[in-house]
Amino acid sequence: TVEVPDAAAPSSQQLAAIDEPGVVFVSAGAGTGKTTVLVERFVKAVCERGLDVDSVLVITYTERAAGELRTRIRERLAALDRPDLARDLDRAWISTIHGFCHRLLRSHPFEAGLDPRFRVLDESQARVLRAEAFAASLSEFVADRESERLRLLATYGGDGLQRMLTTVFDRLRSAGRPLQLGWEGESRLAASIAELREIAAETLELTDPALEGRAQVEDALELVGGPEGEVPPEDRLLDLSELRVAGPERERFAGYNEALTAVEHAALEELAARDRALLEQLLQTFDAAYREAKAAESALDFEDLQLIARDLLHHDERVREATRWRFRAVLVDEFQDTNLLQCELIDLVGSDEVFFVGDEFQSIYRFRHADVEVFRRRREASAGVLALTENYRSRPEVLSVVNHLFGA
Repeated sequence: TVEVPDAAAPSSQQLAAIDEPGVVFVSAGAGTGKTTVLVERFVKAVCERGLDVDSVLVITYTERAAGELRTRIRERLAALDRPDLARDLDRAWISTIHGFCHRLLRSHPFEAGLDPRFRVLDESQARVLRAEAFAASLSEFVADRESERLRLLATYGGDGLQRMLTTVFDRLRSAGRPLQLGWEGESRLAASIAELREIAAETLELTDPALEGRAQVEDALELVGGPEGEVPPEDRLLDLSELRVAGPERERFAGYNEALTAVEHAALEELAARDRALLEQLLQTFDAAYREAKAAESALDFEDLQLIARDLLHHDERVREATRWRFRAVLVDEFQDTNLLQCELIDLVGSDEVFFVGDEFQSIYRFRHADVEVFRRRREASAGVLALTENYRSRPEVLSVVNHLFGA
């Protein structure tokens, strides 16, 4: 049950999360005051324990959230008549994980093997550089006109190869994994086609005959409606965009569109498993070209910040120990939106006091390669999990309805 607390004072749940020492894991629902807990833990560390403001590392998900958290900490310090600490807050390490990595690498450029004048590409600049690097690597890849490489290009197309491999590239880097491909497990293609066949037939039965989108559904059913178990050629299923319903009728055909996408992904997996060695060669050729392009401009992208910081902390014992000694407390907000690489970074920095707070039901940034399984595994490995369930944000009437609907 979600309870409605007295907003005048911290609840017993909040006090437990504020005061608990050591490695602490907090599962906090929306509107339960997790920011208040973060603020109070920071203030307690610097006011009661005497830590310097730059000895507490605070990691949150967005720059906006980091700015709001800094403002609230400053206001709290001012309210406690500590203007000295409020002034010093400008040098505090309160930022996104990328901001932390950027600041760390600026402090140790030579140890990290970087040009001290390196710059960070924004997303649009990185996208342009990557597209140019992929075009150059693809031209190099097929330059000798070897038949298997030309077949690969004919099967997927240049745009298809770029879309597929840059997506895999991003996912592998965000997990801190080597650029090696591997598709394991049983094929999902036959099952995906069977599901599309079923959904298409059901859609035609239940939708208004006057809807224009029915024409695409009929074409899809004709494509996959052969004898049970018959599978069209995989390369015919890689791009089904002409069968997708768009425009104002899109929402009415959402389930059908999702089934089309599932077939495309399964067909891609099927072909990629067959062509794994060739695709891996192209992926690594692209990686080399992209690295060379960035080096020519003394530039890093956002993922480089994390990867190079991870490698620096992992391989340079002196830097790692100095960093761990500097940060006597680490606070991690929105932990449900963390990926494997970011979790590894936090583990390299954190020591005796690390505070994690998040809510798996608010994991909304999968497009940035966040992995809620990281949150779940860390929660399961924790000695104990504290919970914040008392809601300060919603009206009692709303909470009453929610609790009733979920059987609370």
